[in-house]
Amino acid sequence: MNKIKFCFLSALLSCLVGSAWAAEVSDSLKFSYALGSSSTFTFNYPSKNIAGEDIVLSSSLVVWTPDNPQETDSIEALHIYSHFTITSDHECPTSDYNLKERALFTLLIRNNYGSGLDPDLNYLGHAILIAPDFEGYGVSRDVPHPYLSQELTARQMVDAVEYGLKLYQKHVNDKRTLPIKTDWRTYGFGFSQGGAVALAVQRYLEEQAMDEQLHYRGTICGDGPYDLVATLLYYINDDGNSYGQQTEHRKGMNTMPMVVPMIIKGMLDTHPDMKNHALTDYLSQQFLDTGIMDWLESKMYVINDIHEMWYEQLQEGLEANGRTYTPEQMAELFYPPREDRVWARLDKLFTPGFYDYLLNVDVTAPIPAGGNPFVDLHRALSENSLCNGWEPKHRIQFVHSRGDMVVPYGNYLSFRDAHPTGEGSLYRVDDSITDDHIDTGVTFYLNLTTLGSYGKYFQWFDEAVPTGIADIDGLTPDPSLLRRGEIYNISGQRLSKPQKGINIVNGRKVAIK
Repeated sequence: MNKIKFCFLSALLSCLVGSAWAAEVSDSLKFSYALGSSSTFTFNYPSKNIAGEDIVLSSSLVVWTPDNPQETDSIEALHIYSHFTITSDHECPTSDYNLKERALFTLLIRNNYGSGLDPDLNYLGHAILIAPDFEGYGVSRDVPHPYLSQELTARQMVDAVEYGLKLYQKHVNDKRTLPIKTDWRTYGFGFSQGGAVALAVQRYLEEQAMDEQLHYRGTICGDGPYDLVATLLYYINDDGNSYGQQTEHRKGMNTMPMVVPMIIKGMLDTHPDMKNHALTDYLSQQFLDTGIMDWLESKMYVINDIHEMWYEQLQEGLEANGRTYTPEQMAELFYPPREDRVWARLDKLFTPGFYDYLLNVDVTAPIPAGGNPFVDLHRALSENSLCNGWEPKHRIQFVHSRGDMVVPYGNYLSFRDAHPTGEGSLYRVDDSITDDHIDTGVTFYLNLTTLGSYGKYFQWFDEAVPTGIADIDGLTPDPSLLRRGEIYNISGQRLSKPQKGINIVNGRKVAIK
């Protein structure tokens, strides 16, 4: 138990130190590092929490900075990046310790996208990438992370995009960086939690009529939890043979146990029907005694750390909160599929009442009136579904493994069933990957970057270019700084650079004073 005690004391110290840091809204981008042909900045931006109160959140902004910029160079694309599920603040995009995403961002923002396999895709690397930390990480790490509260997170993501572009425009106005092309293109992408957030961002942009302002083209969603009820019922009912792909999963088993309390805690913190309920309504005392909620709240441990601490409890037993659990009792809760990795048995992880509810829930019946903790959670999960209640305007490329035991393939099927006429035209799925969740994520990012095989997805988005594109108020580059595209005067004569008066830039009238 020494490792657990040491880790907890380290986490407590970190929280005490972190809480002394005051977060203020940035008035400029703060340079962080340069790597390859990209430069990374951080910024703090204003947003609102679930209660509508002011909150300061943080984000990274990565921009293409070629070594020898040409007169015609400009920013041609904007990528909105939603990160995957993290349990440690060290993993958030603005963290100095986040080396994996530093490499990812550098590969996405470069001169030769897709290893130069297709020069026509270079515009994808001539880009800005905005990667928010999400509430609860970065400068807001002292507040709870509203896990999978979809609309809230999407709104906060869009706040980051708007504010980040305004700060970037200051650099353009000072001629410190490349201007933004007037008809730039915006794309969203993410994996796991990030896949769901990316889809939620597209939904939010369309519902708020902001998609045209941002020149939105489409979203790449990897193995996202779009239907949380379907996800929990998969854990309860799948016996390793769902979706035509054999897996190691068995009924009543959860292969990544920290996900379940994160989902429930996210609903408790953000959904109005959940305000009178508590974790003890849903999670067993033994599972809570493992320390999982303290570990998550500390934001000090990555997923592997948590599995190792659980594995230690499985080997040695557990003493916590005046209760003692023998190794044999811990083996009733946890199952070790391999060394230093544990799965959880849901009949021991959940309270008996909630487990029985999930065994017998009728997902086709209307959800009854509130008051019951299980029914209220069912409603909260359903209302955070991204499948129903909207008709997408822009294309969506799903990537989903049929062998995912954490975020099952049924999440894509739920979206497909809610939109039966759009498959193949408005949205489609690549389900060629058959690995479990983490390995699928590795393949997803490799295909998005170094292998470049996902370039065809961006091309598919661009085949359905929306009409009526408009500039963003306050974000459109100063016309005198435009350097890309064909420029004509009002008489139709081609110009080498903008001149005073009316110019036709990329097919649009621009007044130069």
